[in-house]
Amino acid sequence: MGNKINNNNNNINVPSLSSQSTIRRQNSTVKEVHITTDHVDGFYFSGERLTGTVKIPRSFLHRHSSSIKIRKPAESLHKRSLRSAIMMELVGDANYSTDLDPAADSDGHVTHKVNICRERCLVTISHIKTELDATVHASPSSESISLPIIPPPPIINGTFQLNIPDGLPPSLTNNRLPSVVYTLELSLSSSRCRYQIPITICPRGSIPHPMTSIELSDHAINRNDIHLRASILGNFYRPGEEISVRITYSNPQQRLIRSITVRLIQFYRIHNDENRLQIDGKEWIFDAVTILPQYEWTGEAHLHLFDQHLQTSYATHYVGTTQTIECEVQYRIIIELNEKKGDDIHLTLAPIEVTYQK
Repeated sequence: MGNKINNNNNNINVPSLSSQSTIRRQNSTVKEVHITTDHVDGFYFSGERLTGTVKIPRSFLHRHSSSIKIRKPAESLHKRSLRSAIMMELVGDANYSTDLDPAADSDGHVTHKVNICRERCLVTISHIKTELDATVHASPSSESISLPIIPPPPIINGTFQLNIPDGLPPSLTNNRLPSVVYTLELSLSSSRCRYQIPITICPRGSIPHPMTSIELSDHAINRNDIHLRASILGNFYRPGEEISVRITYSNPQQRLIRSITVRLIQFYRIHNDENRLQIDGKEWIFDAVTILPQYEWTGEAHLHLFDQHLQTSYATHYVGTTQTIECEVQYRIIIELNEKKGDDIHLTLAPIEVTYQK
């Protein structure tokens, strides 16, 4: 089984696009609970089935039961309580900040958390031969033969499975807001403690079609008649693929051009809070001392999409269980031409579609 986390400390690393962030839980007993999922990297598509196992010390359950004045024998606890007392829950939360507010923090922002997913399932406890099972009746008479008592094992093993809902926004944990975080949380009815492991969820994306894959191009002209053009051959791309961007400019007045920069940017928006992450980029710098101003110029940039755990494009959706907010993920290519003592040009191509679909 994959995505195995032995909860032996209070720091939980969450998989992310470009870095890992930490969820901290103050719980001195988490070292006693183990949760394992079937995917090694903890990465799942929305709509997939997630399965896993749990390992819980029997003494741990009994201790918590005793703490709330439940005085049941271990056998009764196993047969009556465990099957309904242990729940696994997939929890998703979107976090974002809003603009200046008198009651805000020192930076003048208020942080909000909106629950976007809460999917529960029972943990099925593996059958264990116990003291009551060890009694064998030799005949219909009242006499019976008792076999040696087999003590219950110290570790209780369970399995669980749940279906991840379709339409969820992709995970984003980038050490800043906004963010979307998904966790699997184990809860026991005999305890207020909850035990977590992080998972990464991503939609599969749109299905490409020959009729929908089109060339993307655009152009812009500044006041000095510098004409900048950019184009890419298609609008559907998969994680790990290369995007070839062709860039040209015409410069009839032969003005001095300092540089041209092309960047592949991910835009992630939750409510009105937006984050920009540069996926890849390239820059051409023109030395005015050694290079004469050119009438025309052509260049090509080869930009690469991450090949692991990259979020797919996510058109604007309203999500939330108790309140709804907008979530959106876009990928855009931005080209900037910097003119010496002149008018810079900023050109943004239409969004590309990043998808895992074939």
